[in-house]
Amino acid sequence: MRKITYITNLLLILSLVVALGGCRKRGMKSPDNADAPFMYEPEVEIKGDSMLYGLSCDGSSDSVIVLWPFKGDPISYNCIDAKRQGRIIGKPQIGDWVGVMVNPEDTTEATFVINLDQLKGTWTYPVFPVMKELSQMSKRMQHRMMENLNDSIKQTYFIPREYGFTLKRSHNAQAVGRIMRSNSLEDDSPVQYPEVRNYRKWYMHNGRLLLVSYDPIMPGQEKGKRPEVLMDTLDFVYMDNDSLILRQHGIRYGFHRKENALKANAAATKAQQEQDAKK
Repeated sequence: MRKITYITNLLLILSLVVALGGCRKRGMKSPDNADAPFMYEPEVEIKGDSMLYGLSCDGSSDSVIVLWPFKGDPISYNCIDAKRQGRIIGKPQIGDWVGVMVNPEDTTEATFVINLDQLKGTWTYPVFPVMKELSQMSKRMQHRMMENLNDSIKQTYFIPREYGFTLKRSHNAQAVGRIMRSNSLEDDSPVQYPEVRNYRKWYMHNGRLLLVSYDPIMPGQEKGKRPEVLMDTLDFVYMDNDSLILRQHGIRYGFHRKENALKANAAATKAQQEQDAKK
């Protein structure tokens, strides 16, 4: 009897492993909550990346970066010019995960170095809303704004939010700034905030940061539909323990490190609830 039970349990385990393997082959992945339904998430392949990845080793300094690649022996690169040009992002410490761009004309020189362990975490910047056109407001809000169209009333709605992202291990990302509200509350507000990208993945590509955003397709939605995948490409300007400056389309964005995305989103939600209570 014990032998039969053992064989039965073994077959059940093997069937589960095969089922999970099949999900991975189809591009599906198990959610954190085992009871939650599966969601389609696209596989994003980044091609053409020439950056070398590895660990920063003993011997690294302001003029030399010693990289221990994940395959092979440690290699020393001269990074004097990169330091002068502000192309060393963060301060690599021994054992940190780093990325290095090598000069194709001089393979002993690093033209760009970034501390990827230091980059991981939650980064946010303040965002202010803009006043809607009167025609975009609800009838109730149009009436109220016409009666109380003074600056002090307007300023009660101009509550800044924290936008940004959390960069995690395995190239996973999470958006900061998404607030769940009913459409009626959103329509009744005289202000509007910029759209929040639903960041899900992050990658490095030749010394630039790629942020990938998409909304997952939930069960019950249109059959065969695939999410629209958007990719933001940003250049690094500066990074230390608490500050990060990125550039996109010539515009600089200054980020500050937060403890985590959950607390940043909770603070934004609380501020919004206080604003809604004034209506």
